Amino acid sequence: MRLLNRSTLISTLLLLLALVISGLYIYDQVSEEVHDEIDEELLNRKLEILAGVQSQTVVENPPLYAGFTIEPISKREYKHLKEHFEDIELYELIEKEHEPHRQLVTKFKHRDQYYRLRIEASLLDLEDMGEVIAYSTAWVCAALVLLGFLVNFLLQKRLWRPFYQTLDQLKHFRVDQPDVLHLPTSSIHEFQELTQVVSTLAEVNRRSYQQQKQFVENASHEIQTPLAIALHQAEELIQNPDLQEKDAQALGLLTEQLERLSALNKALLLMTKISNQQYADVENVSVAPIVRRLVGEYEYLSEEKELQLDLQLDETMQVRANVHLIEILVRNLVRNAMLHATENGSVQIHVSDQKLSIANTARPITGKTEALFERFVKESPQRQSLGLGLAIVKSICEAYHYTPVIETTDHQFQITIQFIPDSFQKDSGAL
Repeated sequence: MRLLNRSTLISTLLLLLALVISGLYIYDQVSEEVHDEIDEELLNRKLEILAGVQSQTVVENPPLYAGFTIEPISKREYKHLKEHFEDIELYELIEKEHEPHRQLVTKFKHRDQYYRLRIEASLLDLEDMGEVIAYSTAWVCAALVLLGFLVNFLLQKRLWRPFYQTLDQLKHFRVDQPDVLHLPTSSIHEFQELTQVVSTLAEVNRRSYQQQKQFVENASHEIQTPLAIALHQAEELIQNPDLQEKDAQALGLLTEQLERLSALNKALLLMTKISNQQYADVENVSVAPIVRRLVGEYEYLSEEKELQLDLQLDETMQVRANVHLIEILVRNLVRNAMLHATENGSVQIHVSDQKLSIANTARPITGKTEALFERFVKESPQRQSLGLGLAIVKSICEAYHYTPVIETTDHQFQITIQFIPDSFQKDSGAL
């Protein structure tokens, strides 16, 4: 839920709660005031009735419409009777229904005779009054809630506008782009602080990114240059006809390790560039032609191991990404399948339904398959494997929000890349 909607909803609920409590309080106060007024009226009538009784020789029962009754009681009842008020219901002939009344029950003594006096007064129908108050409160609540919702929504929207403008700027911020953040100004102190902090963090991140990028490029160049020189010198020494066999073997091992170190340096540089989002250019990439071309490049591996290849490629399937990264992803997966497939085994590659699935016959894998995506983790002891192929695949998948899934059986290893829909890629952009 959006912040603006949540704050408006909370304010509306609090207002509604306050109005309901107010309605209950008003009902209670009105009810109490009505009782007080009628009680006072009953007490006044009591004084009038008693004054009239004192002038009579014999106390007579009043007519039914008089609103009070007098009945003789015993001395014992007289002692225990206490004056009190009570709510009762009496049948009204006109309304033809029972109506609420307030009754005062008291006592008096006249010429050595004890009497109970009951005085009734019509009471406002509190149930009807409660319904009136409830309906009135409901209409007032509805009107105030609607008005409060609109006012609060418009006010909150205006107050939070700088925040949403800042958020929109951050959504499009890229550390690899020189574009300056155009953050809104505001008279609210907290938003002023937010703007200042965001501007500072953006600039710090941009500088850090540029420094890191420069460092990686320089470090890679400084490492790659002496490696290339050393590798070239080693290759020239190997071609020396006077070289002894023992020395040739040592130089061969040295050349192999230099080539391995050079490949490792390039792989680590590639992963750093991916994490730094340096492959920003995107386009619609057809996966099938890339798979077919790379399978051809590694045909020598399939021939050496006498592998059976099964290609099922959907020529129409495209993904929106950087073509160079898609080629690197496919290359690592195809090469990984060829290298680790068992002799006289098979490699199956399927491209369809926004998925790339590559399976190969393999020895049983021990340990957790998720660990294969980590750097320098490899199941095969082959020396030509750096243990970075699937780590590079994972980096590319994370950059584009792809989902890599590994499935294994006793004799098969399969990895599937679930590409996200084109619409999502266009919305999120690349890297």
